Amino acid sequence: MNDLPDGLLLIPLCIAICGLPFLPALLAARKLPRSTTGAQGTADSSAQCESFRSLVESRFASLINLARTNGTIRGTNDHGQPYIVLGFQSHLAQYLAPDSRRLRSCVIASGHLDIPGELVCDRELFAEGRINLGHHALAKAMLSHRDIAIGPRARVTHWVRSDRRLDIAEAASIKGWASAGIEVVLARRARFRKVLAPEIRFGRQREAGDTRNAPDTIGSFSPPARSGEQPGNGHHLQIPAQHTMKGDLVLSGVLTVGDGCHLIGRIRADKGIVLGQDVRVEGAIHAGGDIRIGARCSISGPVISSAGIHADPGCVFGSREDPCTVSAETILIGEASLAHGTVHALRHGEVLAERSGA
Repeated sequence: MNDLPDGLLLIPLCIAICGLPFLPALLAARKLPRSTTGAQGTADSSAQCESFRSLVESRFASLINLARTNGTIRGTNDHGQPYIVLGFQSHLAQYLAPDSRRLRSCVIASGHLDIPGELVCDRELFAEGRINLGHHALAKAMLSHRDIAIGPRARVTHWVRSDRRLDIAEAASIKGWASAGIEVVLARRARFRKVLAPEIRFGRQREAGDTRNAPDTIGSFSPPARSGEQPGNGHHLQIPAQHTMKGDLVLSGVLTVGDGCHLIGRIRADKGIVLGQDVRVEGAIHAGGDIRIGARCSISGPVISSAGIHADPGCVFGSREDPCTVSAETILIGEASLAHGTVHALRHGEVLAERSGA
């Protein structure tokens, strides 16, 4: 038998030497846990997000640096789950099979990340740049150091976090937790569960100069005084339009507030609350029943309902300096509304088109 030429024997040795820089990063990536979300179904989504962020920083940092200079890296962890670390100029579509509609790999992008429309992503997605989730696509969880855009009718099933700006297009759906470092913008008919950001904008915002000042109040209103050991100020109560009321108010029935009123104090009504248009509330609102909020109302404190909240267009909740929580089983918010802090719909939240919220 003839011996192989000496030059051919050097080829495997050269390949092994060239692969040495990748070895520590690949070994670290193989130690990834099975999942950062699915196995913790009842865990808090914000904790899941931070766990994934730590995972990226500790286990993928070396691979990200290698991918920037050497191109995309593919591998599997110890559990056999695949991952893709995209190079800076690489596109995910290059690594998908023709007509593929499902992605089972965790994707880590050293640049921007574009998810094709109608693709189902079973695992987490991360990008140091912007993430674009295409129309009708479905993602489990997403994290970006920059902006995230969720396309029309796309869905996120667990959580999404942008360190800057999160845009949720028309009829898109966030079934879990959504958060942004600067602002979240939800288009009309977008659906949500829990949204957190310094600014949360709902639907089309009003044109510059398209403002309407609240009418001036014309008098003061004094609620009936509490008597004996009664827990509140009475059963039902109606406050006339354009009146100011100072002081806390507790009712066992329904509170109805006329247009243009200014309420200063905490409000609680066991059966429900109805606010007219252009009402200003400096304080918290709690109701055992539904809360109906008229157009262009402003509420500085928390708004909590055990049933539902329906807010007409142009409402404002909280402020940048003093964020608040809006929470109910169902939350329907009209366009041109703005919230600062947290909006939490326990079952269903949706941005109503202006014609529906009028």
